[in-house]
Amino acid sequence: MLAKLQRFPQIAWMSSRLALGLVVVAAALPAATASAGGFGIPEIGVRRTAMGSIIGRPDDPSAIYHNPAGLSLQHGWNVYVSMGVALINTEFQLSPWDQSDRFLGVSPESDGYYKAIKPSRAMGVIPMLAVTGEILPNKLTLGAALFVGNAQGAAFDKNAVTHYHLIDGYVVAPQAVLAGAYKINEQISVGGSVGMINMRIHGKRYIYPIINGADLSNYAGTKPELVLDGEAWAPTWQVSAFGKPHPKVTWGATINGRVDATLEGPVEITFSDDAQVPGDMLIGTHKTAQLIPWSFMAGLCVDVAPNVEIGTEFRYWLYRQYKTQLTDVSGIAIVDKLETKKDYHDSWEVSGGVRVHDLPAAPKLEMMLGGQFDRSPAPSKTVTLDQPSFSHPALHTGVRYQLGRFRLGASYVHYWYLIPTVDDSTTSPPSNFKGHGANNIFTLSLEAKL
Repeated sequence: MLAKLQRFPQIAWMSSRLALGLVVVAAALPAATASAGGFGIPEIGVRRTAMGSIIGRPDDPSAIYHNPAGLSLQHGWNVYVSMGVALINTEFQLSPWDQSDRFLGVSPESDGYYKAIKPSRAMGVIPMLAVTGEILPNKLTLGAALFVGNAQGAAFDKNAVTHYHLIDGYVVAPQAVLAGAYKINEQISVGGSVGMINMRIHGKRYIYPIINGADLSNYAGTKPELVLDGEAWAPTWQVSAFGKPHPKVTWGATINGRVDATLEGPVEITFSDDAQVPGDMLIGTHKTAQLIPWSFMAGLCVDVAPNVEIGTEFRYWLYRQYKTQLTDVSGIAIVDKLETKKDYHDSWEVSGGVRVHDLPAAPKLEMMLGGQFDRSPAPSKTVTLDQPSFSHPALHTGVRYQLGRFRLGASYVHYWYLIPTVDDSTTSPPSNFKGHGANNIFTLSLEAKL
């Protein structure tokens, strides 16, 4: 085969283009995952981010996101604005792979890894705007909200050793919902929501030019640039319940329906300056199936003293359903389908905390403290720098203050990422690495009674 490729350059050229087309599809379509519970980040609203417990007593309009049945606790008309920002601080050391030194132009350190690298940008935003209204006094409450359960991105310098893994990428998933709660009696309310989610992904990286042992750098160059974008709309729904079996005890439970979306968008490869035809391009489109799985959540809150509430909650995502990712491709050689292994397992989170309120010395002040542990759904062998997902413990703290018909809130969450040492990566090139990292989430909220 090599003799034929050398004798007939045109055949070699076509084969290289086909091989690069295959790599585009195999390597450029990241799952739109976050670092908590797979796709979604539950850190919306100050009660959740300060105490780590809201499902069992959703006492602000962010109930639309966490437990719509809890809207029965909202009386009159209310407007709620929450803004969170996640500032991620991580550092990685990549392990070398076959011929990586040649193309990266550097050698590993004495520990066998390349020099540690930090992203030039790694952050997320978590906004929410909600309005609730009591339509039938003490019976029916409706609400509407716009929020972003996942909006994060990262970038590395294009000259860093990570440029075959990620140069720039982001995922944004805004959602609009209508919700309602009906109070059956003083002990139980039921609720739910329906909405639409808009998923958007973007990725940019260089393609490693050794593919299945064949060196294609003479044709495509040493740094062919890959850019991929995708977008999808999909419906969402949730059903929930809220109960108060005792004056000092409340509980909540929710079910979030599975979402099946199809991301569509362009795929482009631009050959680098040292290619046989610099600037030549492969242009195609993709349709990629994206799953947001069923999830189940429950919480319990107890007033252990007149001024002290404790709460706990449990969230569970059925990511066992996400074993493969199916992609249909058009416009790139003869590639039409690809099935990529993901092998996700279920993800879960347990959290809880304490709220101190109505103290004689500060009757309008609430102080909260909490903690959590989140188990990532992604096995280490499929983790990459463009779709990181790591288990983590976290600490929550925050306050709320009643000022007339306004309630102000502020909170802080700190994640400690448990980044494994990966040595069995199945990606191309291998994403074997070690590292450490943390996430700092700051949230401010404003509630107003109209």
